[in-house]
Amino acid sequence: MRCTLLLMATLFLSGIHATYGQMDTTRGNYAFNLAECIQYGITHHHDVVNANLDTIFSQEQVKEATAKLFPHGNITGNFTDNLKLPTSLIPDIANGNYNKKIPVQFGTRLSSSITGELDQVLFRSDYFIGLKASRVYRGLSVKTYVRTEIDTRVAITKAYYAVLTNQENIRLSRANLEQLRKTFSDTKARYDAGVAERVDVDRIAVSYNNSVTQIENQIRLLVYSIQLLKFQMGMPQESGLELRETVQDLNVESFSSDTLNYKVEDRIEYGIQTTQIALDELNLKSKKLAYLPQLNFYVNYGFNYFSTYLPDLYKRNFGASALGINLTWPIFTGTERLHQIKELGITLQKSRNDLDFLSQQIKLEVQNANTAYENNKATFVTQKTNMALTQGIYDRIVLKFEQGVATSLDVISAESELTQARTDYINAMLNTLISKTDLDKAMGRIK
Repeated sequence: MRCTLLLMATLFLSGIHATYGQMDTTRGNYAFNLAECIQYGITHHHDVVNANLDTIFSQEQVKEATAKLFPHGNITGNFTDNLKLPTSLIPDIANGNYNKKIPVQFGTRLSSSITGELDQVLFRSDYFIGLKASRVYRGLSVKTYVRTEIDTRVAITKAYYAVLTNQENIRLSRANLEQLRKTFSDTKARYDAGVAERVDVDRIAVSYNNSVTQIENQIRLLVYSIQLLKFQMGMPQESGLELRETVQDLNVESFSSDTLNYKVEDRIEYGIQTTQIALDELNLKSKKLAYLPQLNFYVNYGFNYFSTYLPDLYKRNFGASALGINLTWPIFTGTERLHQIKELGITLQKSRNDLDFLSQQIKLEVQNANTAYENNKATFVTQKTNMALTQGIYDRIVLKFEQGVATSLDVISAESELTQARTDYINAMLNTLISKTDLDKAMGRIK
């Protein structure tokens, strides 16, 4: 009965492996390497798409600021029904009595007008400053898009590495499971021949069952890591994704840090902060230039209509036209503007202080990321060596067990040590890959 269960478990794992290893590409599924996963994510990820829309939005804002400098035209019309005409007192000129005032009503009951006017700004300081600020803001939105793209690249890379290490973990576990299955089969045959004890069969069976369950758990974790990768890429969960690389293709041991040739200016956050300083400088300049006068030119033309009766209102019109120049000069507005200038000056000073702080923060991040990477890489090299040594110990214990000079407890102990060594190796590999990605990001090398 126990042998039947073990055989079913083996067939079950083989079926899972076949399903995973032969993905159906007839439904439009994808087979990507890391670069292709990143490219897909840049095109489809929610945050990147929205950041790109923000850059397009900023372009429209530049056009909007430019359009304010163009002439503006409008047409106005009105209709008035003077239900009771206003009365004025004038001297009685007709009778020669200038000291006597008589009431007189002027105008008509009904009046209407339509006027077209064209305005053109000749000079207004905040228009030109605003146009320049809108272009700087567009540069800020572009830098923000780049930062979003970098964050997406990092997230995809880390998720990609998690899938590869999970696949490697399953591969190593299956190799050991096959060896354990052979040991169990040989022990069972020796028990049937009467040269092995039942306790040896049961002990190895327990170890084998635990290994089967462990691989099943690893497969479920692999499925989730692929789902996470698709999420970071902006790929629908219903789509299929197969990776065309393995951890062997990465050559983890050849990675280098090279923290001597980086500049804080390479970080996109540094560029964003310098752009913010430029915006603050423009805001301060705009507020200072608000003391300058504003000069506008206008020209209009229209028609006026008057009548006592509505049917006759639009039978006759009287043209009217004017052109002129308006000058507005805010000589004194209290001390409000003076305080606003001081406030903007303080904001500019804070932005410059933030840039200095950011430079120090970037340097510290690089040192921290480099320390983590070097530690993880050293651990990875050690764990890789330890796993090879543990594998050799396990193989020799199994051989001695088959020769009858080692016990089943020795096999179980060696198998447990090999499992732990494999886990440490996989964790060290993943930590090395992730810390290398963090280091590249800290040095501004992920573009």
